[in-house]
Amino acid sequence: MKNIVYGLTAVLTTDEAADAVLDYAAALAHAGLADTVAVPTVDAFGSSTTTSFLLAPALGILIEDAADDPLGPDTTAFVDEISWRARAVRCTPPQG
Repeated sequence: MKNIVYGLTAVLTTDEAADAVLDYAAALAHAGLADTVAVPTVDAFGSSTTTSFLLAPALGILIEDAADDPLGPDTTAFVDEISWRARAVRCTPPQG
């Protein structure tokens, strides 16, 4: 499990989801784009929830290791979608 630290808040998600968000944020920043993502996360009580983020070039995120949580959310579909978005951003020719 990993925490995504955004501003003054940290949210818990799977390693794969956190890594995919960071990769997508880097692709967006390189392209000068922004997007929102709804990440499957775990709240302070251990319940599955969703946390939305704005990913933009001027907004930094931090990924840090966290203790494993056996009740972590299923992030397979989310990781597939965000990985696809990152590839699409990287393959899109610059506009101008």
